Amino acid sequence: MRIILLAMFPLFLFASLEKTQKYYDNGEYKQAITEARISKSEYNKPQLHLLWAKSAKKLGHLDEAMSAYERVVMLDEMNVDAKFELAKIYDETSRISLAKETTKELSNYQLTPEQRSALELIAGADIQKIKAKASLTFGHDNNINVSAKADKLDNFYQVSNSTGEQSSLFARFNGSVSYINDFDDEDGAYLRGDLKLYYQNNSDAHYYDMFIGTLNTGFGYRSGGYNVFAPIGIDKITYLETSLMQQYKFEPRVEININNRHILNINGSYKQRVYNDSKYEIMNDSSFGIGIGLYYLMDKDFVYYNAKYEMFSSEESVHALYIDKDILTLSLGINYNLSSWLVTKLDYKYRNASYDDNRDDDYHQGEIKFSHYLFDKYELFISNKYIKNSSDYVPANYTKNMAVLGLSVSY
Repeated sequence: MRIILLAMFPLFLFASLEKTQKYYDNGEYKQAITEARISKSEYNKPQLHLLWAKSAKKLGHLDEAMSAYERVVMLDEMNVDAKFELAKIYDETSRISLAKETTKELSNYQLTPEQRSALELIAGADIQKIKAKASLTFGHDNNINVSAKADKLDNFYQVSNSTGEQSSLFARFNGSVSYINDFDDEDGAYLRGDLKLYYQNNSDAHYYDMFIGTLNTGFGYRSGGYNVFAPIGIDKITYLETSLMQQYKFEPRVEININNRHILNINGSYKQRVYNDSKYEIMNDSSFGIGIGLYYLMDKDFVYYNAKYEMFSSEESVHALYIDKDILTLSLGINYNLSSWLVTKLDYKYRNASYDDNRDDDYHQGEIKFSHYLFDKYELFISNKYIKNSSDYVPANYTKNMAVLGLSVSY
């Protein structure tokens, strides 16, 4: 009999956690807490304390829930669920410094700008927050002029000695500064401005050097786990050795924290491109777009999915070919921490463009990136991007590969 009892003893060790889970699933939160309290042999299990914390919060016992969530983090410092909930409880109980410290820690995870913005909803941004990021990269592009192969162009145009693909080494600078003023109110209206600069210098093809300057500004409103922002902006683009064009845009968006791990982004856009050189005026166009994105956080990792539909139409009565079109873009990716010092990112994008001029394009883009973070603010990275565009229009059939090495710093 003693042998049978000894054999069954390990089963009783697991029974308490299972009972706690069952009580929680059935909405019996007081019983779940009681069961968790007496399960001392399982106090080393973060799941037990997570159920304890969730049950206490359901009952409105915030101090007890806070203590249980803190125990979860002590046992499992990678548990994003517990950190999110702690940030909320710290904010609800006026522990402002702890709320901001926890939110800041979460924002150091490898997140997209949309996710970082959503995280700020939990405990609020500083009254006047300035964010900045700059990167310098060096790389090689085997098709800097985005061209079809020379023999394909010869056949299409019925000529010989077409230029075709050109390759080049390049250096690239990316910089951005964001300013947020929340008018001394962590919930409610705020003002935001963004300045972005992009410059690429090609050592063997200066005709395709590019500069893009972007300025966006607008008012937003955030409260109760959602963020609404409606910026207007302008892009100035220098390309092909000329001040090529301006793009005016209005891009409203809504970000919603569905729960601790899911972030929903709904966005729209109106854009108008105006070319400066008279020979390009026949390309002036405008577009409307609508998109949706879903982000799923997994500890320090995340996956995302985006979809966007855009309609382009010419602004000129006499216009170039291939201006009026509909474009559907789908993208997905994953950011994964291979180790404490190495992060990888995989991205894939598909775009279909259907033109009014009997042309259809299918665009595929894949990218892999490896990053090593130095002192939190510095990122050393290498990446490779491959692009293939298939089209009914022969000059738009091309492949392109870019390999880069870079360093970025965030503030």
